[in-house]
Parts: sequence; structure tokens; C-alpha cells
Amino acid sequence: METIILNDLSATKAFATKMAQDLKRFNQPNYLLLSGDLGAGKTTFSKYLLAELGVTQRVTSPTFVIMNQYHGSNNLKINHVDAYRLSNDAELEMYLEEFEDALNIIEWYENLNLDLKNIKYIKISIQMINENSRKVILERN
Repeated sequence: METIILNDLSATKAFATKMAQDLKRFNQPNYLLLSGDLGAGKTTFSKYLLAELGVTQRVTSPTFVIMNQYHGSNNLKINHVDAYRLSNDAELEMYLEEFEDALNIIEWYENLNLDLKNIKYIKISIQMINENSRKVILERN
């Protein structure tokens, strides 16, 4: 487990740049699992990360549509999911086949019953310190 303090948006962007470099350099995980309170910065981090992964489309929050799909560099398929409003696994079923051969960034993953034993993931917990600063806890499997 690793803890990082981000003091402003430029630090969040630098963190996203480093994560993107790690994802490109190593055999990327299938899942980035994001948790944190409302307003903690999960979507902001995701926007910076997607830009670093080569997404040129406008990145928007998937809160109301549940999942947005993007293509990054080297035709990387990326699913950006917001599970905040999902209340049961049956709602997730219609999205699961899209998770194959993709990088899946899932906000509010704890609302899902994911079997973490069989997937490669990085958990990123974002905690608010104050209006500008965040504490990030990284856990890789």
C-alpha cells in the first residue's frame, strides 16, 4: 500500500500522468477501482488519466449514463463506469461483456460485487483533507 498527498490540481494531474506511464509500461490491470466521498476528485483524476492515455474526446462524468467508452492510444479500449447509482449486480450484467479486453475505470466500485480474486486491479482511494488537498491510498494486486 502506498499513500500520496496531492496538494492541488497540478499534483492530481502529475499523479494521473505517473499512473498512465505505469499502465503503459507494465502489463496494465484490467481495473482501476476508485473510491472516495462525493467531490473527492474521482472524476477529475479520471479525466486527467484518460487524457494521458491518449483519449482525445471530451471526457464527462458517467454518473447518469453509468458507463462511457473511449479509445486511447494504440486503440486501447477504456470503460469509465460510475457505479454510484447501481443497486444490484443484475444492473451491472448488461455492462460486463464490455469489460473484456479493456481498461475499466470504476468509480464507486464498492457498490458492486466484483470478485477481486480473479481480476488484476489497482485500488485508488481518494480522501479529502481540505478544499484543495487529497490523500490518495494506492493498493495494487
